Amino acid sequence: MVDGFATVRDAFAENFARRGELGGAACTYRDGEKVVDLWGGVRNKQTGEPWEQNTMVVVHSATKGLAAMTLAVAHSRGWLDYDERVCAYWPEFEQNGKERITVRVLLGSCPAEWCTCNSRRGSFLSP
Repeated sequence: MVDGFATVRDAFAENFARRGELGGAACTYRDGEKVVDLWGGVRNKQTGEPWEQNTMVVVHSATKGLAAMTLAVAHSRGWLDYDERVCAYWPEFEQNGKERITVRVLLGSCPAEWCTCNSRRGSFLSP
């Protein structure tokens, strides 16, 4: 571990000592350099097998944050307009009543709900 990141190690250890964490890992890079690489605990509660550096796990819902960050970078560089229709970037999306959904709506709420609510009011297809 790189100097200056001891608090990360301490917080990681605290998850096991005080929060009941069974096993886990954390790895962080800064400016292309690995500054934190931690793992500990057990990977199987029943057998007590230890969590190792290369323990494989299933990750649920981890891509949402990365996708949002990627889109935010694209927006900041002028490559993506939140108020543009999704079909401007993804033409196949423009079907089944989705032609007016903007990137902002897609990212910020449930677009299916938006379609349903707007079509019920009769304004979904109106200008």
